[in-house]
Amino acid sequence: MKSNNFRMNLLAHGVALALAGVTAPLAFAQDVEKQDKEKEKAASLEEIQVVGFKAALEKSVDNKRFATMVMDSISAEDIGKFPDKNIGDALMRIPGVGIERRFGESDGVSIRGLDPALSLTYLNGQTISSAQWFEGYRPTRGFRSDMLAAELVSSLEVYKSPRADLPDGSVGGIINIKTARPLDLDAHTVRASMEHQYTENAERWDPAYSGLYSWKTDDEKFGVLMTASVQERFTTYDAMENYYGAGVSDKVEPGTDFTNATWGAGHAIFQQERERQSYNLTAQYRPTEELEIVANYLDFELSADNVNSNYLVVPGRTDDISNVTASQQFPAGLGVLKHDSILGNVSGEPGDDYWFGPDSFFRNTNPKANVFDIDTTYTTDKFELHAQIGRTEATGNNIVYGYYGKINAANMAVAGLTGDEVLTLDLTGNKLGVDFQNFDPSDPGNYPLEILNAPVNYVSDDEETYAQFDLTLPIQDGGPLTSLKTGIKYQDHNNEYHKYSLSTDPNVLAQVGDTYADLPVNTGCGLYERTAKSNTLTCLPTLDLDGIRSLSDSLTPGKTRAGEDLAEFYEIQENKLALYAMAEFEMGPLSGNYGVRYVDYDLESIANQKATVLDDMGETVDVWDYAVPVKNDYAEFLPSLNITYNLNDDLLLRYAAARVMSLPNFQDLRNTFSYNSATLTGSAGNPFLDPWLANQYDLGVEWYFAEGALASATYFRKDIDSFLFSDSKSESLEIIVDELTGEKGVRDVIVSRQRNGGKAKLQGVELQIQSQLAYGFGVSANYTFTDAEVTDDAGEEGLNLPGNSDNMWNVTTYWENDRYSARLMANHRGEFFNGFRIGAASETEAFTSLDVAFSAEVTENVTLSLQGVNLTGELYRTKNSSDSWDGIFQLINDGGTRWFVNAAVKF
Repeated sequence: MKSNNFRMNLLAHGVALALAGVTAPLAFAQDVEKQDKEKEKAASLEEIQVVGFKAALEKSVDNKRFATMVMDSISAEDIGKFPDKNIGDALMRIPGVGIERRFGESDGVSIRGLDPALSLTYLNGQTISSAQWFEGYRPTRGFRSDMLAAELVSSLEVYKSPRADLPDGSVGGIINIKTARPLDLDAHTVRASMEHQYTENAERWDPAYSGLYSWKTDDEKFGVLMTASVQERFTTYDAMENYYGAGVSDKVEPGTDFTNATWGAGHAIFQQERERQSYNLTAQYRPTEELEIVANYLDFELSADNVNSNYLVVPGRTDDISNVTASQQFPAGLGVLKHDSILGNVSGEPGDDYWFGPDSFFRNTNPKANVFDIDTTYTTDKFELHAQIGRTEATGNNIVYGYYGKINAANMAVAGLTGDEVLTLDLTGNKLGVDFQNFDPSDPGNYPLEILNAPVNYVSDDEETYAQFDLTLPIQDGGPLTSLKTGIKYQDHNNEYHKYSLSTDPNVLAQVGDTYADLPVNTGCGLYERTAKSNTLTCLPTLDLDGIRSLSDSLTPGKTRAGEDLAEFYEIQENKLALYAMAEFEMGPLSGNYGVRYVDYDLESIANQKATVLDDMGETVDVWDYAVPVKNDYAEFLPSLNITYNLNDDLLLRYAAARVMSLPNFQDLRNTFSYNSATLTGSAGNPFLDPWLANQYDLGVEWYFAEGALASATYFRKDIDSFLFSDSKSESLEIIVDELTGEKGVRDVIVSRQRNGGKAKLQGVELQIQSQLAYGFGVSANYTFTDAEVTDDAGEEGLNLPGNSDNMWNVTTYWENDRYSARLMANHRGEFFNGFRIGAASETEAFTSLDVAFSAEVTENVTLSLQGVNLTGELYRTKNSSDSWDGIFQLINDGGTRWFVNAAVKF
């Protein structure tokens, strides 16, 4: 670990560099036009005042044309005109950007085929924390895009090639969220909208409200801007789930030779009630032409209570299946596709305990986040000083309650069943079918009730304090050099995770009842019309969300914690210091910037460690070592170059090259280690991981052939030479070898953990065209092709890159005049690898969304609009990889179509 003296020396060198730069202008007799400042100010003004969809597209084209790096953007008018309700949905219109929306809205953003965790999101150039609402999603570096409503955003910028003065930490790209400023608006500017969403699956309307008010003094030196957005959304979907790949050769009829059947399959019903609230307050003070101070506070939260029920058939947890009538030869072995299961044969003993029934979970969750930031700029003819300090924090608090209705021979008498009931599971045709003899699955009284006695409470905290100082020196007579820029940034980041159990009230538990019918339950019919076979279930008992929320609250009065899962706890403390120097140049038609960013990173990782050993009776016992800290540090130099060459007034070439890095996810850096001293096996986190590192290149041509028009092609490549893999290897470690004495010794242990190793090459092409046609018609379209090659640390080639889609495209056609506007939009993302599930590789299938938007300006101040999302009702599907289970489905999700009716006013 570097000493404090070393860190202070780095800081001193940074300050010295800045002070040296202050005296440098004395060597130049300069009177420089502050082009970048004026462009930024003009862009901000236009961004707010732009009217009409065509004008908004023109603004995005201008941003791209005059940028000093490879980038794309989307303005406030774009966001308002698209049917996009969070920032991720808006970003999917940009070339090279893909989204993941398992729950209907975007919850993760991928840039150029890389995992969302490798692309960072910033608010006005600085870190913004976020938390998870679903316990299956561990905290990552990526931003939960469904946390923040699109209405609060002035513009979104996607930087695909870095500059030395931009934040580090992103191999994929940088997303910068910009908020509006009051001195750029007229005094007493008012904007408000009222919207109602109709969700096809839920068959209900939900409201959303947003508003903006901006005020400034008559001398335009001080202003205050307030924005607010409140959205209520009821989301529901029905889905088929299949966990194929569990070997059950010992659980089938004697004499059969197939080797596999599904571990389980089921009918899922998901209901979620979302309330998203976002508030932004900005104060701007410009007492002189030289000085500007901006204070910005953003607060947002997402109440996302939900109930998820999966009516499961689990052959992998029964001792036998019978009457096999269909099978298939998979690459991984002969597998069963259709068979029977008899209730009386399922004993209820461990490993033979599940015939059919609902696994239901209610999640009470309310992630919150906020940012407070002060941004100060002092500009003279000789230099510009910039300082920005702030703090961001996010908290996730998710409580999970379990309500089970699994049936077996041991509890069938509770439901009045005889044991002669027969279930037929059918996976032929790559869909799920379930049929019964002598059993009614829609009757909640047929399911014996079991309640999770200790609900689980997941708590996560993420916070960062940052400070940044920049010095820019304009150069008038420096030959090709136009400016020098240097700066320093310090970040203190903490991420913490806990998993607790909560105490339940035994009196409430005793009063609930014996069957699923004693819960707040309805019977839902007309389910799975588009996701399953014709012989599947269409009527099932569904938990009432409000009722199960009330019951769950009564089960855990006071939310008293009964204990903590010691294996889940971790705390990651990070300190990062960055120094940079950058020069901007212009020489005739050639312009650009080059520089280097130096990053010094320190880590302290704290977690509990567990040893499983044999006591003197030969029984296994767990021995814990609590809150064990470990430290790590490293430093990286990240050079960057951006060049623009104007072939003529309308045609330009761009080239960019850079070294980029991304830090590993927090959960991968945990100092956890658990092992079994008898089997000499274990699993661990890895706080000694190096960052993701890559060299990247861009080469593009852009033709601005008319006002607001663009045709461009960009080739990009990323050579990742520090890849992260999860694998098991033998390690020589000091472990407990005698539980009685606590004696330790060095042993070879097979440890599973994340490791650096291997490499990846990612390359592709982005094509983009945008133009106004005739009679008010226009088109904006883009296509991205990406090819990835991954080699692991053992030299094995041909592996999949998580999150990479070979093909993505967007097409928007529009027509508008002074009063009316219409848009038809199609967005496509090709299939991509998304990790492993139940031991098998999982792929998300290609998805194409067709969306529409219509608007009419009723008066100068009032606009009405109608917007629709996923008009064709495209299904969200995941599947097993072809090389193991021949692409058989894992998930088929029907999220349905959504419509939005909006009335907006502006003054």
